[in-house]
Order: sequence, then C-alpha cells, then structure tokens
Amino acid sequence: MKTCMAALCLALFTAAAATAEPRDFTDFSVDLPPGWTVQREGSTTAFTAPDGSASLQVAVELLTRMDGMNAESLAAAYAAELHGSRPVMVDNDPNYYSFTFTSPEGEASEASIVVSDRNFYLITVSGRHKDLAGLVESLLLSIL
Repeated sequence: MKTCMAALCLALFTAAAATAEPRDFTDFSVDLPPGWTVQREGSTTAFTAPDGSASLQVAVELLTRMDGMNAESLAAAYAAELHGSRPVMVDNDPNYYSFTFTSPEGEASEASIVVSDRNFYLITVSGRHKDLAGLVESLLLSIL
C-alpha cells in the first residue's frame, strides 16, 4: 500500500511540475506553478497562490551576517521572535530546522531555517494550496 501511495504522490508531483515554469533566482530556484505571483523586496522573495490561499516567502542572507550562529541557534532565535514552537531538526540534518507559529493574521504557518556553505535561508509557508508542496519541494531541492 505504501508503494502505491508513494507512486501516486510521485505521479501527482511530476504532473504538477510538468506545468510549472522553472524560475532561477540568485541563490535558489523554484518550479513556479501557473498563476502564482512573485514579488521581490530586498533579500526576500514572496510567492503567492492565484487565489491568495497560500504563500511561500524566502529570505536569503549571507551566513557571514549571522555572527557565527548555526542553524539551531538561528531557528531558536526566530522561533522566540515569532512566538513559535520549539524548533526541531529536519531529516537529521544539523543545517535544517523547522518550527510552527501563528502569523499576525492568525494563520497557522511553518518556518524553516536552512544554512548552506555561504547562505542562511528563512523559508516561511502559510495557507493551503494544491501546488504548495511541489513549490516548496523544488525550492528545497535547489538549496539542500
């Protein structure tokens, strides 16, 4: 049963990715689903679903600007600032932490902190949309 479910998920992701438009940014890339809008302001890029039901924000900073903090301490600091849950390591990767929080608008959201060799990424996901999982997966594949 698990194999069938995995095959179905892969087929759905592949079908969604086939209609998505590959978009390259300075420090990451995504497969942008049709109708999603992109807005850039400084080091932050926001992606919004056509119906406004979901969003993905990616903030990228040079790791040297983080005063030697690692992913765990960055996640703890952001979780405290956003009154979020305790950050947890994702996929047993010490450079990838995630936590949940409630946005100022009252929406359940999730934030991830990813640290690469030279960059720090703050990835925030809010709302629900059928294309959101594929968009996030394409982003993570480009930076992890």
